[in-house]
Amino acid sequence: MKKSIFTVAMAFAAGLFVSCTSAPKANLNGASKADSLAYAIGVAQTQGLKDYLVNRMDVDTAYMGQFVDGVLEGVDVDAKKSAYYAGTEIGQQVVNQIIPGVTGEVFAGKEGELNKKNFINAFIAGASEKGMKMTSAEAQGKAMSLMTTIKENSDSTADLSAQIDTFSYAMGLAQTQGLKNFIMYRMGVDTLYMANFIKGLKTGIKVGDNAKKSAFYAGIQIGQQVTNQIVPGISYEVFGNEDKLINKDFFLAGFIAGVTEKNLLMHPMEAQQVAMTLMEELKNERFEQQFGDNKAQGVAFLDSIAGTEGVVKTESGLCYKVITAGKGAVPTNSDKVKVHYRGTLIDGTEFDSSYSRNEPTTFRANQVIAGWTEALTMMPVGSKWMLYIPQELAYGSRDMGTIKPFSTLVFEVELLEIEK
Repeated sequence: MKKSIFTVAMAFAAGLFVSCTSAPKANLNGASKADSLAYAIGVAQTQGLKDYLVNRMDVDTAYMGQFVDGVLEGVDVDAKKSAYYAGTEIGQQVVNQIIPGVTGEVFAGKEGELNKKNFINAFIAGASEKGMKMTSAEAQGKAMSLMTTIKENSDSTADLSAQIDTFSYAMGLAQTQGLKNFIMYRMGVDTLYMANFIKGLKTGIKVGDNAKKSAFYAGIQIGQQVTNQIVPGISYEVFGNEDKLINKDFFLAGFIAGVTEKNLLMHPMEAQQVAMTLMEELKNERFEQQFGDNKAQGVAFLDSIAGTEGVVKTESGLCYKVITAGKGAVPTNSDKVKVHYRGTLIDGTEFDSSYSRNEPTTFRANQVIAGWTEALTMMPVGSKWMLYIPQELAYGSRDMGTIKPFSTLVFEVELLEIEK
């Protein structure tokens, strides 16, 4: 399935063939966890890339060297070049996807051909907002009207030929509706450099289906995604800070090695597992530094609760106190139960309550945090208990918004029924 003009390509995958000599190299001996993570993620991102490049970006794998060159160019482009390359991407889509798509829609099963020159001239006029013979809105109405006429008319008359010419222009212009917002907000084009975008657009149109240049421009698209989306996204996930980035050179070393299958220090499947492990370790180290006090406070709180009259502490560390002793059946962990509850932090901050919503909640007993599952499978229907759940039986190192990592939780839970 081809991309439409308003689709941003996003993908990663394994490729092969030529390696670029200017590609960064990585030595993992003695590398930090963060640098090793960057390399592993770079390799892991190449799973499925070859298929994506071939089937979604129309890259000829004979030119993977040009693709790699494009990636390395794309990761370091400035705003001016970025606008230009965005234009080349759109220009290639005009020639390779949009025009063939419109032609197939209008002339399927009949003789006839779109006036490509008119279409392209109108598209450039609409994109540049210069020399338009009608507004984009007018063009859209005219294009739809003429499309119906042309599709229903099978005669090759002079009049029809003129209608096709007008339709081609109107359709080309109509395609530019919303384009400016798209390239600004989805492609990150700075409108100060619209002239560079238009220049790139014309270049992309001329490139057409030139396989060698197409591979290079596809690489630029991916390279820009690496810099603008992938590296910042992964960095925020790991470090929780938009200003601190993973090592881009290590990432690229892994990515290029995975693409070319040369100097590869680990297989992409292995890299994926390594990346997941290292990411979890780094996040936990960060959370330990930021929220380690929560652990100590939770332990102290549970120690104080455990010494309170009526509180029972289980082998797992869960503490509970029976407020109302029910006499009904006890759920199994696979039973669906209906409960009312209120949840707070140890300082009394409420983070959730079915009582506040005035509506009980239904779920399977094994689909909640471990502390809840353990308690529910001991509670007879009709019971109301207070639960004091240590962080390891709650959300552990996960950041759940109001519930910060390593938080001990307190719940008032009322088991209303077991649903059949």
